[in-house]
Amino acid sequence: MKKKIGAYLIAVLMVLSAIYFGSHVVYAAPEVLTISPTAIKPVINPGTVKNGSFQVINQGQQGYNVIIYAAPYSVKSENYTPDFSPIPGTPTVASWLHFSQTSSIIQPNQALTVDYAITVPPNTPAGGYYAVAFVETQAPKNASGVIVNEQVGEIFYIQVAGPVKQAGKILSWASSFFQKPPLIAALRLENTGGLYYFSNISIVVRDIFNSPKFTLTTQKVVLPQTIRQLTVTWAKTPSLGLFKVTGSATILGHNQPLPTKYVLVMSQTVRYIFMTVGALIVIAVIIRLIFGHRHRKKYPRSNKKQ
Repeated sequence: MKKKIGAYLIAVLMVLSAIYFGSHVVYAAPEVLTISPTAIKPVINPGTVKNGSFQVINQGQQGYNVIIYAAPYSVKSENYTPDFSPIPGTPTVASWLHFSQTSSIIQPNQALTVDYAITVPPNTPAGGYYAVAFVETQAPKNASGVIVNEQVGEIFYIQVAGPVKQAGKILSWASSFFQKPPLIAALRLENTGGLYYFSNISIVVRDIFNSPKFTLTTQKVVLPQTIRQLTVTWAKTPSLGLFKVTGSATILGHNQPLPTKYVLVMSQTVRYIFMTVGALIVIAVIIRLIFGHRHRKKYPRSNKKQ
């Protein structure tokens, strides 16, 4: 009887699951869109217009309806979490961008060219201004339930021409000496000027014989009046080893070396082994001392001359 009741419950749950998930269809466009280039860095005089274009490539096997629109661009925290909401008291840079089309269809294995015009208002102070152009897929008209669209973005690092302060530095470079895998180092870059800069960063991890074990080469943008942290992680760090972490970073075109950091990597398992071996050695020494002391008391040395 119990087996029958259990079978009935399972059947009911399967039917309810089918009803629920069948009525909550999820439409998700596959990640097949790419945009080129990924960043645009125009220099524009106040009161003038700059024209250009970018491409959106559909690498999938079906066509997509897309919309094109602009949004503000800024970052939060040293991890540079993107923020696309307006910042009170700042120019509405997104309104400077105008596109040749705001909607289109991208056929499979085809590229859509989007022309744009950037209009900088007169009397705009010199410096850096930032916005992003989004290309977003739209669900088919017959899709129902939860809609998940794909979105790709083109960041515009706009420089309004004119005198502007440029300043930045390496704020800190750190890697703890004693670590568990993976090996981690952190680089923090600061921008105290009024214009963005790109930093070319190279990090190399070497063993004690100076043989390279891990290399990271990347380029990161640092926006004005921000600090950006880059966390370097060597995912395939061995369980035990002594390593040197070195590298360099360019600040406003000047290459600056990073001081060498020594790191002793030891996994939790290796630590337990060392602790166990150490404990056994200590116990052995204690036992040796105790039995040696007893032996000397039982058989004292004779002071008589032979």
